[in-house]
Amino acid sequence: MQPLPPDPGAPAMRRDAPTTRAVVLTVLGVVMVSTAVVGGAVARGADGDAGVPAPWFLLTLVSFTALFFLWPGISIRARCRDGRVLEGLTLLGWRGVDLQRLTWVGAAASTRSTFLVLLDDRGRVAMDSRVLRRAGPGVAELVGRAVWAGQLAGRYTVPPQAARFWGMPISPVARPSGLAGTSTKQIALVAVVAAAIAVGVLLGSP
Repeated sequence: MQPLPPDPGAPAMRRDAPTTRAVVLTVLGVVMVSTAVVGGAVARGADGDAGVPAPWFLLTLVSFTALFFLWPGISIRARCRDGRVLEGLTLLGWRGVDLQRLTWVGAAASTRSTFLVLLDDRGRVAMDSRVLRRAGPGVAELVGRAVWAGQLAGRYTVPPQAARFWGMPISPVARPSGLAGTSTKQIALVAVVAAAIAVGVLLGSP
């Protein structure tokens, strides 16, 4: 799919600074792995005293939680500017997509909510549907109309989970989406933490 041509009337949107994002992710990753290894080693030699490794595992949990949201770019708040720009507040600030220039829609449904990922030709926002609902009256419906318009324009096919959330007809060719790597990144974080703790236990005093 070719990117849409530049739109002189498109509002300016803030995007992640690649260098800043890379530095933050690297620092958090190092803290998460190192504290998990040390915590595992300390726990091995603590003779069952959970309070000894607790500070290390607390640091692991804090850095893991930050990475859990930051790496996939999950938004904790949402707002819509000018009826066109959907913005999500990530741990690095507000980031947005132009609803008139959406190029991809992803979704994953649970029993309580739907996780949504929207991409335009320059960026992405990812958020729980409950965050979108809390953005204000009519915002979720406005986004839904833009998502539907993008499908009618042939830019993408709305996945079944997103279609159900907005009450849209499900396209016969719609397939569940992979969320642009969001769930894969989170699973990878869990695996890295588990492996780091295991390494720490193996390196700890017998």
